[in-house]
Amino acid sequence: MRNRVDLVFISSVLFTVALVCLIPSFWASVVTKHGRIWLARLDSGDQLATLTRSDLSVVCLAVILIGLIVIWTGYVKRVRWTWAVMLILVWVWAFPLMVMPILGRPRSLSLPEWIYTAIYYPGAARAWAESVLLFLLMVIALFLPVKSFFLIGKGPRPIHEVSPKLIGSSVVAVLLIMLTLSAWVRLSAYEISPADLTSWQQFPPPPPPNPCAKP
Repeated sequence: MRNRVDLVFISSVLFTVALVCLIPSFWASVVTKHGRIWLARLDSGDQLATLTRSDLSVVCLAVILIGLIVIWTGYVKRVRWTWAVMLILVWVWAFPLMVMPILGRPRSLSLPEWIYTAIYYPGAARAWAESVLLFLLMVIALFLPVKSFFLIGKGPRPIHEVSPKLIGSSVVAVLLIMLTLSAWVRLSAYEISPADLTSWQQFPPPPPPNPCAKP
């Protein structure tokens, strides 16, 4: 008997992985009862910013919980309106929160530098890279089973068959892309021009003469 893989089930798993991976970051920003004792030591501006971040994190955790409930009560059963709910969750909630801030920020690093920094150094670059990857995972999960929801006529909805060869080739392709990207980041040359190397040795230009000064 051939193994039959349900694309809707795979999409549900991908959505679940992406949403569950977001829980620790939001939970860390929630101010608990013990945290309010530490919060009292801050000034009013920092207190307001921390409480606002905490309230936003609570809302995001509620959205994640609603998304998980929708996924495993209706989405996995191919209920059409649940696909619309996940569409709103991805493009109305996740995109402005996880991707839009990156698009609006000035670029201080090139793409190879950003990838290199995200891989080897913890910090903002790695956090934003994780946000982008999780968003892309949700986009893939959203559009993967579209045919199962909307392009099916009357009668029972078939389960799409995925051959083991296709799964194996996809895994190999992903691994090759990751290895190529890692090698590209590792071997990329970050050159500094001679002008930048000797710029510290050059004296600044003299100030312009003051026309009001007496000779």
